[in-house]
Amino acid sequence: MFLNLLDEEEKTAFSALAEMMIESDGIVVGREAATLGALRGEMGIGAEKSSDDSTASSLSAAFTDRRSKIVVLLELVGLGYSDTSFSGTERSLVSEVAREMGIGADDLARIESWVQGHMSHVRSAMVLMRE
Repeated sequence: MFLNLLDEEEKTAFSALAEMMIESDGIVVGREAATLGALRGEMGIGAEKSSDDSTASSLSAAFTDRRSKIVVLLELVGLGYSDTSFSGTERSLVSEVAREMGIGADDLARIESWVQGHMSHVRSAMVLMRE
């Protein structure tokens, strides 16, 4: 949704973080893979898997301003909820990324709340479309 605000280096780093996110719980469900594909499409990045051994810490360093940091966290939390279950390992990865970026727990809670509200609105819109 906000990925267009990232520069090319940030998009590449986000793509690798998103890949880590969906693989973090050891189970990649179809919905997560499809969401990752859609996010990469939104950024104009191909579907190829990241091949480097970057860490969440090193990837987080690519985001230097508050706007890009918040974009990444919004999108990662949304990806975490894409299979309707924001697992403990996914939550842990997002917390690690936020910590590395210098984003506090209060802001992270606000981000998660916003994502949950957004998802609720999307579900309501889908119901409205079916009526």
